[in-house]
Amino acid sequence: MKKCDGWVLPGGRVETGETSVEAVEREFREESGLRVRSLRPFCVIENFNAYEYDGLHEISIYHEMRADGDIPVSDAPFKGKDPTVELTFRWIPVDELDSHNIYPRALKDVLKELPDDVTHFINDDKDSEG
Repeated sequence: MKKCDGWVLPGGRVETGETSVEAVEREFREESGLRVRSLRPFCVIENFNAYEYDGLHEISIYHEMRADGDIPVSDAPFKGKDPTVELTFRWIPVDELDSHNIYPRALKDVLKELPDDVTHFINDDKDSEG
């Protein structure tokens, strides 16, 4: 999903009484229109100055996902399904991550080789190279 001058994964806030698994599956469906299920969480990123905004601090849990059925994959960007906000998505092959601005910046290296166990990273988007 396009965010500012870079890309972020689909996601959002956990609702009251909702697990992170339920939240990521719901957010992915609401934003992209695609049904997925979480296989496992693989990392937590504590992100300071998120998206290069001074003082914006977020803590995110990232999940390895599996599609429920076939997902159309192409190089072309596509629009999200949430009518309340305009979102643009694009599938980016892992071997092309270095040529894109990904937020949080620490996520780029994590996606290249998913850790076997849940790993905690501390990241500062303002101090990191893109």
